[in-house]
Amino acid sequence: MAKTKTKTKTTPVKRVVEDDLEMPLPEALPLEPVAIRRVDTSMILDMEGLGGEVASALIVNGLLAYLSVQNKGVNLIAANRQHTAFVPVRTVGCVATMDIKQEDVKHLVAANGVVAFLLDDGDERVSWYLPAAEYVERAETRGEGGMRLDMDEHASWLDQYEGHPGIRKAFAGLRG
Repeated sequence: MAKTKTKTKTTPVKRVVEDDLEMPLPEALPLEPVAIRRVDTSMILDMEGLGGEVASALIVNGLLAYLSVQNKGVNLIAANRQHTAFVPVRTVGCVATMDIKQEDVKHLVAANGVVAFLLDDGDERVSWYLPAAEYVERAETRGEGGMRLDMDEHASWLDQYEGHPGIRKAFAGLRG
């Protein structure tokens, strides 16, 4: 008869976790205020946030917006979702009248651009999105190479270009 091995019963090895190891405590932080380094704003061209506000409004209305890295001329480019049509946009902050330099608006007219005027009215901001060619037709030339559109005189015309409905009207060619 063949010999068979019998299994001997082995006990599993228990691992011992030593809690006795003490970790050194970190050093206490100083309570004195630490000097903060200021953010370098020399490369931020949209300090007032006007371009970002207009870009946000365009995106909400189904358009794409690309902010410019130049501080002269166009502030952003609006595009349709297919990236097949583009419109330059100049963003201008205004108080009582819609002023812009002729030099800035003439390039927009040639490119069928839009001028976005943002009026800070106390606790809220009102915006108008005017096709540059129509703005030039209605605005009067003022000294120092600028143009001015009186808001009270053209109030009924401006109403159609105010806020989100104004975006839909001014950028109708991009919206399809």
